[in-house]
Amino acid sequence: MNQDNELPQMLLSDAQLEQLDECIEQLSSDEEDADLYIALGYLTAQALPPETTSPSQWLAQLFAEPSNTEASQTLVELFDLAVNAAKKGFYQGGGIELPFELDLATESDEIADWCAGFMQAVIEQEDNWFASQEKDMAELLLPIMALSGLFADEPEFIEIDEDPQLMAQLAKQLPDLLLDIYCQFNAPEEKPKTRPLIGNQKKNRRR
Repeated sequence: MNQDNELPQMLLSDAQLEQLDECIEQLSSDEEDADLYIALGYLTAQALPPETTSPSQWLAQLFAEPSNTEASQTLVELFDLAVNAAKKGFYQGGGIELPFELDLATESDEIADWCAGFMQAVIEQEDNWFASQEKDMAELLLPIMALSGLFADEPEFIEIDEDPQLMAQLAKQLPDLLLDIYCQFNAPEEKPKTRPLIGNQKKNRRR
């Protein structure tokens, strides 16, 4: 990987993001279907492990009844472009340009949805994510778990969720955490840039 002076990689152009959002709206038929930020978090997670599933499988996971329409095909193509761009950003060391400001005061819903989508991908491929160095990977994922809101009712996360200052700090860690997760998969001998501010245990819960 290159040095840290690389700029973050955009997953998609503004026009492609708009197209992605339009296609997602066309396919959404269930309240559990992905929105734009859930989809982008999900795609980011797919870019981190050395091996992952296919874009057509991602479509089936993100939408309850994905129809065989032009929108579906366009989404598969955009998914592939976004994940390849993310892989390039992580490999080069600059990471990715996140689709929100790292400010929970103004972007809390977007950050929560993005993190929920990310965790959905992790849970679907749990064996892949935790196959080796389980403890370290679980520790790195905990801030994303906390920010997703999926685990807010669980005892280990209640205190974290009720601490706005800590949650804000976790949000600001996201760019470096993603690079650390990439290194954990692809260069585990490298030391992480940042250490998560909360404990080191893995939780399992589906979206």
